Amino acid sequence: MNMTNTVTMTTVEIAELTGKRHDNVLRDARAVVSQVNALKSEAIETVYTDGRSREKPMLVLDKHLTFTLITGYDTGLRYNVVGRWIELEQAANPAFAAQAITETLK
Repeated sequence: MNMTNTVTMTTVEIAELTGKRHDNVLRDARAVVSQVNALKSEAIETVYTDGRSREKPMLVLDKHLTFTLITGYDTGLRYNVVGRWIELEQAANPAFAAQAITETLK
């Protein structure tokens, strides 16, 4: 979905791509939005029409929230993203490797 030239993805699309039920994806997305205190522009609540012509709620998520949600579903993906991020930080700042994990988490 594309709103004002911002690339977005809906919880319906995420459910289809992950093979999960939409109600579960919607629940998980709402939890992510709440936990990270997302802005209204990052997660827009709207509706879609299901196969039975009923209006149902869905969220439209920006890229950051979409990635946050989907990496929670796949341990391998989450592992790769975190590993790559660590590589990038180490390349940018070699002293990063020596930092304690508590400092990294701050």
